[in-house]
Amino acid sequence: MNHALRPVPKPKKFTPPVLANVDPLPTGPVAIGLFTGLSVEVCDPAAMAHLSLDGGFGQGTSSRSFPKTVARNGRNVGRVRRNPSGVVNRRQVERRREWAGKFGSAEGSEGTVWVMEEDEEKLVEVGAVSVEELKRNALKVEEDPFLIRENLSLSLEEAMFLERELNVLKLQAFDGSVLTEKNLVEKFAAIKKDFIPSYAAFMYLKSRNWIIRSGLKFGGNFLLYQKGPQFFHASYIVLTQAYQSGKILTTCGRNLENYDFQCFNRIAETTAKDLLILEVHYPEGLDPADPHECLRRLKEFRVGEVFPKHHNYVATRTG
Repeated sequence: MNHALRPVPKPKKFTPPVLANVDPLPTGPVAIGLFTGLSVEVCDPAAMAHLSLDGGFGQGTSSRSFPKTVARNGRNVGRVRRNPSGVVNRRQVERRREWAGKFGSAEGSEGTVWVMEEDEEKLVEVGAVSVEELKRNALKVEEDPFLIRENLSLSLEEAMFLERELNVLKLQAFDGSVLTEKNLVEKFAAIKKDFIPSYAAFMYLKSRNWIIRSGLKFGGNFLLYQKGPQFFHASYIVLTQAYQSGKILTTCGRNLENYDFQCFNRIAETTAKDLLILEVHYPEGLDPADPHECLRRLKEFRVGEVFPKHHNYVATRTG
């Protein structure tokens, strides 16, 4: 992808200063990631800030983008939050007390919340008052008995890239055992049938200095950002299509039909983005069902770019 031909990204109206100090890729100490069976979560606050700011990896487990601790404090992970973290009702407080008695509280989990009583909750339901007005004038601030920590959730492609290519992440199972590269590719390919072509596409895009985020919100594989989501809106929605010997491999991902182009183009245009399709070509003779061999021969994969702008699905349909 020629950088000179990239669409001009739309800048964000405001970039918080704590998120402006970034590097292209993370270096330094190795972080610990916990494989949950669906994704990989990083729990250490310093590692969360390091990975999310340097290279734009991961997403907060209860946030739309950066974890709240990173969005609030940046790299100052030792800073203590003094303001309440949110609004909960009295029933939720009692339930959290039950959890604290059953499971205990995590070390350093002190925090506060605004507590909404039943009569105040009814006023909000009928529209007599807003939650923001109650926060300013009426709600009590109490200690959170069971603070739910937010972690950094990494996609499977991000986890493999950080572990295999950059050596800045070590992955563990729930029992504390370290997962080897062989374990990882088996588990990742079992969870996600298009993991290998998706990872090949991820590597291709990283080699071109894109910041890559999940495209699930828009139905795609990835979203591409220049510099980072705190600076610009996404430039592309990316879809991947696997091929071998010139034929589409339906066992390794989606099979894009003509009507799909119409749908994705509409989504891209209404959200001020462009659509990019990456055709991932397997080497001849390679068994797509063998993830170990596919990963070993990843450098032999070829990736082509397709920009289906204003695709005429009526003119190209055959049925």
